[in-house]
Amino acid sequence: MMLDIKHATLGDILTVNLTGQLNTLGCGQLGEVLDGWLATGGSNTLIDFAGVTYINSSGLRLLWRHHSLVSSKDGLVVFSSVHYTIFQVFDISGLAHLFQFANTFDEALGRFQPPSADAPAEPA
Repeated sequence: MMLDIKHATLGDILTVNLTGQLNTLGCGQLGEVLDGWLATGGSNTLIDFAGVTYINSSGLRLLWRHHSLVSSKDGLVVFSSVHYTIFQVFDISGLAHLFQFANTFDEALGRFQPPSADAPAEPA
């Protein structure tokens, strides 16, 4: 199965919706999207995994590389709607701790918002 990639920008965030298998073939396509975003000066990236049915080491490597490049630009990468079986691949590979995971797209989007000025301060 091919990887279907839909992407758009919301302010300073690249949103990517994936459907299918994130394997060697799909990595080429996704890599072009992610590298293109970085080339324009973008960094913040939200990747929605709701439709992802498979990920292999090539997919993990691409995501780790993108995360490293974004982190070096003080950006943020958040994954949303990751199915448990896909999360297990991140966990078993030892990479889960590097990434931020959110249950929904909206929750992931909220990770990019600066705290509201009206929000109470965090206790020290």
